[in-house]
Amino acid sequence: MLLLAALLTIGFTSCTDDDKTVTPDIPPVEFTFNQPEAGKMYGKGDTVYINGTLSWENELHGYEITLTNVSADSTVFSAHGHEDAHTIYIEKLWVNNVTAHSDMKLTINALTDHEGAKESKEIMFHCHPM
Repeated sequence: MLLLAALLTIGFTSCTDDDKTVTPDIPPVEFTFNQPEAGKMYGKGDTVYINGTLSWENELHGYEITLTNVSADSTVFSAHGHEDAHTIYIEKLWVNNVTAHSDMKLTINALTDHEGAKESKEIMFHCHPM
């Protein structure tokens, strides 16, 4: 009986060592956005610049940006680009035309493959109607 238990233990443990696959860690996408500034307040008619870069060790496959008026639950601006590169530069703008105090959320999606995989960053700021 002791011999049977020992053989079963060796059989189970010997298979698991061979089945281990080492997957290298892939670093996350680097989001470097100076504008808009998180927490900044913009008055009516102010230009909100969306400027920054996406960088990744592997090749990126584009980006999507969406500016949402969270207070009104509406999308006020969106853009996308299909660029295959290690670094993507984004330079867009939107002019504040809200009619009420509005919390705004900029969502930046870095597309990491052609099947829709992505990494995201959000920047929150506020817009005034006057």
